[in-house]
Amino acid sequence: MSDTIGSLVDKLATVDLKMFSAQEFLYDIRKMTFEEFKEIYTREENLLELYDIFKKACDLNFQRNQLIDEIDMTLIDLIKEATNGNDLSNYLQLKHKTY
Repeated sequence: MSDTIGSLVDKLATVDLKMFSAQEFLYDIRKMTFEEFKEIYTREENLLELYDIFKKACDLNFQRNQLIDEIDMTLIDLIKEATNGNDLSNYLQLKHKTY
């Protein structure tokens, strides 16, 4: 079964939180002067850390956009099915307790 709207929104919230975390690091840079930035990021290990965080933030933003598109497409499909009077049970995934 494909993802439900609820599971897609859950994934989107998770990606948003991870992206926010990665961007917090980048916001610290925003407060620096160029001289402070140069002093910190001319060291190789700090430059590598900056690269990793920047790449992670970009990758998470890409995932975020893909999830938003998938939610949009799922909603369009759901609306089409509903307006055609079709059964919508395949858009629902009931949860059960495992304890």
